[in-house]
Amino acid sequence: LRRVREAVVSTQSTGFRRTNFELHHLHSDSLLSTLLQSGLSVIKTHQCYSSERSGDCPVCNEPLNTLASSLPFSHCTQSRLICRISGEVMNEHNHPLMLPNGHVYGERALTEMMEREGVI
Repeated sequence: LRRVREAVVSTQSTGFRRTNFELHHLHSDSLLSTLLQSGLSVIKTHQCYSSERSGDCPVCNEPLNTLASSLPFSHCTQSRLICRISGEVMNEHNHPLMLPNGHVYGERALTEMMEREGVI
């Protein structure tokens, strides 16, 4: 009898909570969760779930990667090339250069690597 009473109270409190949220146009998710998810969906790309994850991307790192797994990928109408070595944008001031292995890096990063280590 006690378990039945607890189940009824639990069902009533859940119903009250749902009705209260609907009446006052509230969401059951917290505002922080909603804002975090909308921010993550803006920067989430397919690379975030590949073997070539970026250390600087919040979505590529745990625990945000798990949180963003159910969110849609961002739609990017204009893309930018980012050098994996330096993290700088590759543009007319930092030309993209492709190595024989097919990887593309920024001219500045390759020049600095050549000066520092003598080889690429």
